[in-house]
Amino acid sequence: MSKEMKKQAALDTLWFLPDYGSIVSAFALCRMVESCGYQALLLNKPFRFWTDVSTAAESAAGSFIYANCKVAPVCYSSDDFAKIEKASSLYVAGSHPLWSYTACGRETGFHYYFEGVSEDKKKISYATGFGGDYTGPYGEEKKLCIHYLKRFAGISVGDYNDAEVMGQHLGIEPTVVLDPILMCDKSVFEKAAGNAPARRAETADKFVFAYIKNGGSRKKELVLRCNEIMAERSDSPMRNFVDIGSPEKSRAKLGLECTPNNTVEDWLYYLIHSEFVITDDFHAVCLAVLFEKPFVFVGSETDPYTRQVYATLFSLGIDERIVYLEDDFRVREYLFRMPIRYHKVQKALEEQKQESAQWLKNYLV
Repeated sequence: MSKEMKKQAALDTLWFLPDYGSIVSAFALCRMVESCGYQALLLNKPFRFWTDVSTAAESAAGSFIYANCKVAPVCYSSDDFAKIEKASSLYVAGSHPLWSYTACGRETGFHYYFEGVSEDKKKISYATGFGGDYTGPYGEEKKLCIHYLKRFAGISVGDYNDAEVMGQHLGIEPTVVLDPILMCDKSVFEKAAGNAPARRAETADKFVFAYIKNGGSRKKELVLRCNEIMAERSDSPMRNFVDIGSPEKSRAKLGLECTPNNTVEDWLYYLIHSEFVITDDFHAVCLAVLFEKPFVFVGSETDPYTRQVYATLFSLGIDERIVYLEDDFRVREYLFRMPIRYHKVQKALEEQKQESAQWLKNYLV
């Protein structure tokens, strides 16, 4: 189908965040929608979020997204948005906690509820949510929240925690779907990683990949022990990545030497070519599962983010790959030696992929 014949779907995500996983998940959602016959248009950052518009395309997020996706200009007025709305037949809120009041709602109001989109435009959400915890809005604003959500043709969230939040606080029963990363073919990410500077610079073929966004002495201890155990049977070097939004602070908190490469393509390249993945990031876990990598996720029992990871891994039968900071690490070291029976994981994953794909297709016809 030619681009001229395709209907346009406008996607509202947090692709612009300085966060590897958020960027890649938004990219994956684009590819999902395109595979259903639409031309995907990523809506730009709400102007209330901008600090320096001129550097957007040169940022780590911008350089990757502008190279791989069609991006709308920033809308400063209703007239600007009207041009996009006229050309778009579908609106998709996707793959991030867009409805979190603390993360987005205070600054953008009901932007991510498609407040300004006409009634006759179809609106859906894919793997969106509140981040597993309801922090507002309340009062009259809560009534508006429910009003705008009821205008959606279909609502899906990324895990059962958000499903419970919506049911308890808003009286809405959404469908739980997989993150877009888990819905894509491996080749989507392999192609993107083909442009990684690390691909030309590295002499090794395999790596031990650590991506720790929020470091500390306990996580450093676990990363080092992982490297020691992996060195018993492999000479693959370790490559450490930290939070792309505040790399200097994150390096200091982790206290380990980190790769100087910080492009999204490099992040994908090292993960795809890893022998083992250790991370505190949900989207890195999704990619590890997709590429059938042995991995561990390290997080706190009290962190809602860890509950999101647990929900996904529990549904795949591999929640034991979570190492809690409150644990005695010594009794969890076997995870660095024990392979994952991915033939069983893939069976459960394939069932969920089919269900998620069918849900999406029901609203994209």
